[in-house]
Amino acid sequence: MRAVVCSEFGDPEKLGIGELAVPLPGPGEVLINVAAAAISFADTLMIRDMHQNKHDLPFAPGMEVAGTIAALGADVTGFSVGQRAMALVYDGGYAEQAKAMATETFVMPEGVSYESAAALCSVYLTAHCALAFDARLAAGETLLVLGAAGGVGLAAVEVGKALGAKVIAAAGGPEKTAAATAHGADAVIDYRSEDLRARAIELSGGGVDVVFDPVAGDYYEPSFRSLDWGGRYLTIGYAGGAIPKIPANLLLVKNRAALGFALMHYRRHKHDLLQQSGAILLDWAADGVINPHIAETTGLEGASKAMRAVMDRKAIGKYVLTV
Repeated sequence: MRAVVCSEFGDPEKLGIGELAVPLPGPGEVLINVAAAAISFADTLMIRDMHQNKHDLPFAPGMEVAGTIAALGADVTGFSVGQRAMALVYDGGYAEQAKAMATETFVMPEGVSYESAAALCSVYLTAHCALAFDARLAAGETLLVLGAAGGVGLAAVEVGKALGAKVIAAAGGPEKTAAATAHGADAVIDYRSEDLRARAIELSGGGVDVVFDPVAGDYYEPSFRSLDWGGRYLTIGYAGGAIPKIPANLLLVKNRAALGFALMHYRRHKHDLLQQSGAILLDWAADGVINPHIAETTGLEGASKAMRAVMDRKAIGKYVLTV
């Protein structure tokens, strides 16, 4: 089958178009004819051998796909060949076919395109599971989203609004803050030119209830210190570099909580909640409650260029490959 092939670890420019064997679905797995695959920051780590999940060469990167079910492995129930489906995969998404665990496959309703489903898959599942289940974001609370123009950041903006929160979106530069506004943010902060902590406290009327942080680096401390009494800080990733070191006294003084979130925990241990989240998100997409922002759609041959844009933090929303 045709695929984007990683034959040696390194930058996206080393990727090529080639042939890989069709993966065979084992027990509990499904095979998907891929119509669309989205590019995530995790994919750029995968091809550089920097991801926590290791991969044998050669392989196709890609961790989120949408298409139709081609075959079912042993013991798979609740699915049928030909169904439209969105799925998380561990690699292999940038190819004509990919296999996924049935527990990480979601039947798509009519009215949701393959491109939109691929674009919402991992980032919206991350945002929804983190905010709804872990942080327990409630209607009327205030949410501060960092990196609010990236894939997972824009997802958090839309999920926060769908959950009934007031959303303050923080991003670098007017183009990125404008994207967050277009996706429903109630207020924005340009953290390249504004004081993040002071503006977040001002805009929230005293302090935010939840911080959603996929950036960290220099932005962790001011965002954490903007939390109100009982506030919850969600650490999602470290696109900004340095990993936060949270002093315990900052938790104690206002009864705050720091929560680490990795979607992998849900993929391995919380299948029912993962399926619940996927169903909610796909229904929201069909009803227009959420609208994944697709920066660009391209064929497999455009994978290297798109991954470079994601690595260099130039992407607003998600890049999607069509197969």
